Amino acid sequence: MKTLSLDFQSNSDLVASKDLKYKLLYFGIHFGGASARGILAYAGADWTPVYPDNWGTDKAKQPFELIPVLTVIRPDNNDGSGQKELVLAENMAIDLFLAKQFGLHGENAWEEAVINAYYSHSNAMFFQEVMNNFFWESAGKSEEEKAEYLKVKLLEGSLSNWARIHEEHLKNNHLNGHYVGSRTTLADIRTTTLLDSLSKIIGKDRVAQVVNETATPGVIKVVKNVENQPSYKTWIESEEYKKLDVKSVTLVKEHHPELYRELAN
Repeated sequence: MKTLSLDFQSNSDLVASKDLKYKLLYFGIHFGGASARGILAYAGADWTPVYPDNWGTDKAKQPFELIPVLTVIRPDNNDGSGQKELVLAENMAIDLFLAKQFGLHGENAWEEAVINAYYSHSNAMFFQEVMNNFFWESAGKSEEEKAEYLKVKLLEGSLSNWARIHEEHLKNNHLNGHYVGSRTTLADIRTTTLLDSLSKIIGKDRVAQVVNETATPGVIKVVKNVENQPSYKTWIESEEYKKLDVKSVTLVKEHHPELYRELAN
């Protein structure tokens, strides 16, 4: 198993270097890898998405035996030191590191705290409410129970609460399409990737029952701001991204075929 390097000063110097490259290891779907990929894309970083060949074998080689895993690479700069690499694990740690690395975090302690709060809330919405409480918990239930989970627990419950809370904050920030000030931060990108991943799971039309121009204009503006940024737009229109779309939908159909069967009718 890889461990995280403890040579703090040297590693701090390394991540401050110019011309860094990045690799992000995650499965060939969106979901748990979406926010880190989104940050790298938005920042215009030199990065490569990589996927495990055999997770059963590869798992034991990774820090915490989990993915995503970020590799930060400093190419050989001909000073005799050669190429150096650092690895970092855990979704939140990776996202926070990348946000700071690319100037997508706060400019002071309170801005950071506010960004972290809304980022963390969106993270919990996706991993706890969408994936755990809906996707996996209801997967083995009857059609009627699945419909109840979707309508009452997700759409009318957790997603509506999330949308109401975030919209109120965005109104307080003058509905300018940003969580903090007038610039894109980690919170903006996480909201965008959350809603995109949720659309892959339950369909855009269902998401739009809760998140739409009328009910949540602030949230919609956040998403448009992020998705229209040139390097991010290039990413979500790329063939690589479309492959992730296909595999994500395939996973959903395996566990929740009713979601796509209903959309087809």
